[in-house]
Formats: sequence, structure tokens, C-alpha cells
Amino acid sequence: MNTITDAVKFYSHVLLFRFKGGSPREYRRQWDSYWRTVNATGPGGEVLWDSAPERASAEDLRRFAAHLDPGLPLVDLGCGNGRQSRFLARHFQRVIGVDVAPAAIELARRETRGTPEEGRIEYRVWNGAVAGEAEALHAEIGDANIYMRTVFHCVQAPDRPCFVASLATLLGDRGTMYQIELSRGALETLRKLPGDSPSGLPELVHKVVKNGIHPIGFSKRDRDRYYPDDRWIVLDQGDAVAIETVRLGHG
Repeated sequence: MNTITDAVKFYSHVLLFRFKGGSPREYRRQWDSYWRTVNATGPGGEVLWDSAPERASAEDLRRFAAHLDPGLPLVDLGCGNGRQSRFLARHFQRVIGVDVAPAAIELARRETRGTPEEGRIEYRVWNGAVAGEAEALHAEIGDANIYMRTVFHCVQAPDRPCFVASLATLLGDRGTMYQIELSRGALETLRKLPGDSPSGLPELVHKVVKNGIHPIGFSKRDRDRYYPDDRWIVLDQGDAVAIETVRLGHG
């Protein structure tokens, strides 16, 4: 039986974007294109969700740490530039950061090089919407815990069954997953933020829009649909609110 800790998160710094040509399901192309535009991360950087770990994974850790088997590897799914992975590596013996974008993995490796956490982290390009990739990773590392911070809300409906099957494969019989997502209600509110970029949105949001990334949110109904109680044990769930700052054109 697989286990999941699920929280629907009202995030204050991600929008439902207008997107240009191409399929919203071209995850590797879109996210790789996005990450190749990033020249700076961290405070004052160019990544909208690159939160300080003390306001992100540290808060999550208090919710999920007691539920995990600490002897299993921890997969940081959708690791981006690895900021949260490096924090998690202070608390777990083996962390594997995976992301669909090769450019994100390249950046994560660069930013991790020379840090105290370097020896506990490895990074892989991985796509949960492609059948077979989860089986290959599980065959290598065995059952794993999963930390998934705001990833599923960008997975399009036709790919969600395959994506969930990939998660179940990685978890195996002993793994536990912590998932926290952007809600559809938050998307509806945040899409109205004005900015002075070519898309009319705040500049850091525009960097996502122009690459065709199309988040659709995650709801309690999605939880029931994709993690039914006859197949998943839900250890805990609830709503959370994160406060972030999106600077508008007028300052």
C-alpha cells in the first residue's frame, strides 16, 4: 500500500498563465527553455518560487518528517535549482533531486558543488509523465520517500494517471510521499496581478508565461480522484497559506 501526506496550498506567487504555441504537455521542452533563461537564483533572483528553505521545506519538514522511514532515499521531485534539496540533505542521508529540465539539473549541480551537502545529493533528469522512467529509477534505488513541492499542479489532465502511477512505483511498499500544491482558487486570484512586462504580468511571472508553461491547479477533488482511498493511505491533509512578495511594475 502506498502512503501520501497531502496538503492543498494557497500559494501567493504563482499564476495561471496565458501560453503561446505548442502543447502544454511538452514539459521537458518548456521547462528546459525556462531554466535556460535563469541567470540568478536566491534572494533577488529570477526564479519566482525560489523560496528560502526556512519558509518552504523547513515548514514542510515539520509536517512530514515523523511519517517517513528515514532509512529510505528521499526523492525531491521537481527540484529545480536544488535549493530545497540542499536543505533536505541536512536531514536525510541520501537525497535525489529529479527534474524534467536538463538545464535545471545542470544549475542544481553547479549550485551544490562545494557545499557541505554535496556528498548527500545527486541530481537526475526525470519525467514522471513518461512511462518507464519510474521503473528504471526504482530498479536502481529501491523504495523511496518523495518530497513534491508544487509540481502536480502543472501536470495536464491526460498525463495525470501516468504521473500518479510513476509516483506509486517510486514509493513501492515502504515509501511515503509529502505533496503540497497550488490550488485552483489561488490561481484564479493570482492571475489578476498586473505588471509591466510584454504579457502584462509581473516580470518573474512573464518569464514563465513566455515558455508556454500552463499550471491548472490541484484541488481536493483531484486528491480523491488520483489518490483514491482504496489504493492510498492518506496520513494527513489540510490547507496551508504561504506569504510571498511579487513586486509589481510600480514598485
